[in-house]
Amino acid sequence: MRMKPTKQWVVLLIWAAWSGGWAQSRQVVCDRGNGHFEASFPTGVTVRVDAVKSGGFATRACEAVLRWGNERAVVVQTAAQVDIDVLGADLGMGVPVAGFVVRPAQDDRHAHYEIWSMERKPRHLLTVSGGESYRAVDAEFNGQVAIWTTDAAAVDGFDGLDRAEYASPPMVALRLEHGQLVDVSAWYRELYDRQIAVLRDSVTAEELAEFRKNDGQLDSGSGAAAARLRKTKATVLEIVWAYLYSGRPERAWAELEDAWPAGDVARVRAAIVAARARGIEAQVSKVASATLPPKWMERPAVYEYLKADPSQQNGGRLMYGALGVSGREGPVLVKDEESTGLYAADKEPKAILLWRPPPTVLEQSLAQGVETVLLTVDAAGKVEAVRMLAPGSDPELLQAAKDWKFIPASEDGRPVAYQLKMDVRLLR
Repeated sequence: MRMKPTKQWVVLLIWAAWSGGWAQSRQVVCDRGNGHFEASFPTGVTVRVDAVKSGGFATRACEAVLRWGNERAVVVQTAAQVDIDVLGADLGMGVPVAGFVVRPAQDDRHAHYEIWSMERKPRHLLTVSGGESYRAVDAEFNGQVAIWTTDAAAVDGFDGLDRAEYASPPMVALRLEHGQLVDVSAWYRELYDRQIAVLRDSVTAEELAEFRKNDGQLDSGSGAAAARLRKTKATVLEIVWAYLYSGRPERAWAELEDAWPAGDVARVRAAIVAARARGIEAQVSKVASATLPPKWMERPAVYEYLKADPSQQNGGRLMYGALGVSGREGPVLVKDEESTGLYAADKEPKAILLWRPPPTVLEQSLAQGVETVLLTVDAAGKVEAVRMLAPGSDPELLQAAKDWKFIPASEDGRPVAYQLKMDVRLLR
């Protein structure tokens, strides 16, 4: 079957990941020595994220290590947080990679992103720094996976504004090309335009007129009026940044001319250019044009079955993939014998990080039932869509599932989108 999942959900998810700050919106594999993940990749490489060991005891820190054969490589020696963002995705080089989000200290607002190839002999490809958080996702659901991050190093404290005053700090979409970082934000103008529309709706014509009457730096003032001016200032900057970062500088500067205090436009424009130059752009080797890659508008096939395994007692029939948190793992439902197997994959997704909010007292007192959800996992291993199958509604579970991460399914060695049935059971 071919599916056409809505893109709007993905758009909202990308921006929601940063709207309230990283600590409130993200779950990580290892946080201050708490958490563990280990898995063997099909190429024979083992990935492990765990607490740092010291004298036989775990300290409040995390490490990440790759092992293959008799060799090993330390990805992260010690950090307050280590998260696996992707494992097995293709970020543009035609090889599967692992992406680790590393926060050196608990109070660091910035993190860096370590990218390693998952070939038989892994190699370090690139380190991206200066972002607040990172999320690789197939945002258009067309097989093009990009790393999305905020350009936090460029705008933190910009022109006297604090990070908390921004609803949508500037975002960048990145891919790899010949081992170099490419800014592909211009491919996603539709996403930026949707965010611009939200920002425009958040400020009135009266507030813009009030702001234009003031000095753009807003060096003095307090109370409700001053707070309103600062909010308007932040919104104007966010709209300008959205046009600028999506490859439309002429439109960005026109917006600035229209909305900024006239006597201060030249100063703030120069400051914006200087800030961007010292941010993530300083690490970028190439900025992609708005010309979309071939087949950009095509939607990928969504696989939902595993290929036949002649060694199994089912006689080699195709089987549904069903990864169960409740203890059952592997294919459990047999597909109709008449199927052509057109959408059968070699490997189903494998969970990296699953979580849900702690159950309420009432939920804990109830008999432990199994909930079944249907997930569409994209080629980056991220949940593109989620639907409750049984027994009924569970908004908290559905919300949590949007942030689950998987090693993506694969077909002929390439990551593919996959529809996965999953059983979830509350544990006492």
